[in-house]
Amino acid sequence: MIIVLLRATILYGMLLISMRIMGKGDLGELQPFDLVVSLMLAELAVMPVEDLGAPLSHGLTAIAAIMFLQCLISYISLKNNTARKIICGRPSILIDHGKFNIKEMNKLRVNTNDILGQMRLKGFYNVEDIDYLIMETNGEVSIIGPVEKPDIRCNRIPIAVIIDGKIMYDNLNQFNIKEEDVRKKLKQKGLKLKQVIYGFVDEDDKYIFYKR
Repeated sequence: MIIVLLRATILYGMLLISMRIMGKGDLGELQPFDLVVSLMLAELAVMPVEDLGAPLSHGLTAIAAIMFLQCLISYISLKNNTARKIICGRPSILIDHGKFNIKEMNKLRVNTNDILGQMRLKGFYNVEDIDYLIMETNGEVSIIGPVEKPDIRCNRIPIAVIIDGKIMYDNLNQFNIKEEDVRKKLKQKGLKLKQVIYGFVDEDDKYIFYKR
């Protein structure tokens, strides 16, 4: 028992030192590469504690090696823009002034519901209220848009009637919206159902559709 506690204490200290050396940026941003490194460090720390027959020095050496490689990669990424793009990727614009970027959405495997959810989390409910929605390299979403006036309030969230070319019948039934009205509005705007990536009814009962 004492040996286990001693090993755990030493490994904990080593991990703490490693994280401090690698910097707060790695902990705060958690790029995909950083997440892999964190998981590797955790696994390397557990192995010497579980297997008392394994030399403690092996675990410490492996942690030190990972720490060195992570610092090296971080330094290269900091100094070289090309390397940074290869290792961390680049931000992706998913909405550009009311237009969905289908190519980037498919590339990142992000659907319309994901985007709408992120918009609501950021305090936006209408696609027209934002200029850009950007997926950052760490998975976070940034929204660039005009600052709304303090007295403007949303009386009702938009009711999605079409998502990815499919009618949302549950919403139609819940809010007493007729399917024929949706199709009528589509026809008036010269759109087919499969052409619409997102369609909703706003708080003024106005139908708004976004093409693919």
